[in-house]
Amino acid sequence: MSSTGRGLASAGREALRTGSSRILGVALIITSAALFLVASITGFLPFELASLVSFVLGIMLLAVELEARVRIGLAADGMLGYLRALDGVLATLRATGKAAYVPHGKTVTMAMALDLPGQRVDLPPVGDGIHDEITAELGDTSEKGLEFFETWMPKVLVESLSAVESVKVSREGESLRVSMTKPFVRPLCVNPFVNARVCCRMGCPLAAAVAQSLAVTTGREVQFENCTYDPKAQRAETLLSLGKSG
Repeated sequence: MSSTGRGLASAGREALRTGSSRILGVALIITSAALFLVASITGFLPFELASLVSFVLGIMLLAVELEARVRIGLAADGMLGYLRALDGVLATLRATGKAAYVPHGKTVTMAMALDLPGQRVDLPPVGDGIHDEITAELGDTSEKGLEFFETWMPKVLVESLSAVESVKVSREGESLRVSMTKPFVRPLCVNPFVNARVCCRMGCPLAAAVAQSLAVTTGREVQFENCTYDPKAQRAETLLSLGKSG
C-alpha cells in the first residue's frame, strides 16, 4: 500500500481507538471522493487504493459513532427505571436531605436521613455495579488514601472502563470536585426527572460510584453535595465532601 494509504489507515485506527466522532468519518468520505477523482484523472493506482481505504474507514467511524449512541441510550433507559423506583421507595420512607456514602471496610452503604429526628435508612449505593467494575480493575482499594484516589480513579474511568473522555479531580480543604467530560450517562444528565430528583440528592450511578470509591479509598464518610451538567461542554461536575472516618 502507498504511504498515503498507510497514513490514512494509521489515522483511522487512532480515531477508532480514541472514539473520534462522525466529523472525521465525514471528512474521510469526502477525502475518498477527492482521491477517487484524482485517480480517475491520473490513472495512478495508489490514489485508488487510498480512496478505498479512506472510504472504508469513514464508514467504520460513522458506524462506531451510531453504535455508541445506541448503547448509551439503552444503558441510560435501564438506569432510569431503577432510579424512578428508588425515588418512589425514598418517598414512601419519607427520606430527606442528601446521601452520605458510609464505608464499612470494603463495602459502602448509602445513608439517607428520614423525616424523624436522628433516624436514617441505609441502602445499597446506586453506583454499586459501576464500583464493582472499578474494583475489578484496581483490586482492594480500602484506605489506600486520597492521593491514590486522585491518581488512579481518572485512569480507570478513562483508560480501563471508557466511561468518560477525561476526568479532573480538584481538592479544596475537605471538598472535592470531580469534573468528567462526555460521561456515558449523559442522556440521564439532561433528563428532567433525574435533574430534579437524583443529581442534586444522591448522584446518578456514575457520580455515586465515584463517591462510593472515595469512601472506600479514604475510609471516610463521603457527603454528596451536588452534581451539575453543562450540555454544551458535555461536562458533569460532582461535588463531594469528606466527613468522619467510617
